[in-house]
Amino acid sequence: MKQEIFCKDVAEAAGPYVQGLTFGSMVYATQVGIDRDGALVGGGIEAQTRQTMENLRLVLEQAGSSMDKVLKCTIYIANAADKPGMNAVYQTYFSDPFPSRCCVQVAGMEGGALVEMQVEAYI
Repeated sequence: MKQEIFCKDVAEAAGPYVQGLTFGSMVYATQVGIDRDGALVGGGIEAQTRQTMENLRLVLEQAGSSMDKVLKCTIYIANAADKPGMNAVYQTYFSDPFPSRCCVQVAGMEGGALVEMQVEAYI
């Protein structure tokens, strides 16, 4: 049975979705670079990636998981030229072996976000 994850230190979902879900021994979470008040952080791709990763870390921990247990990460980035800056922050949150990953450039990210990440992890 799926169960919603709610972390008080992460902004509430602003639409018909949740911060994350658990199903069995798996956790699924998607986040962007917004602070706990729901405001998109400034400072470019590095700052938004850091906030996104922190949000994911908090949601995973609320579910009883961690960044070390992430198996797959899907990354949506507004500008492929920002990939090196995103990668610089991304690699500080994971250790070898890194999660399986897909990174794609998309247009028109909601609210002007530069990056959005979706992870699948085990508990």
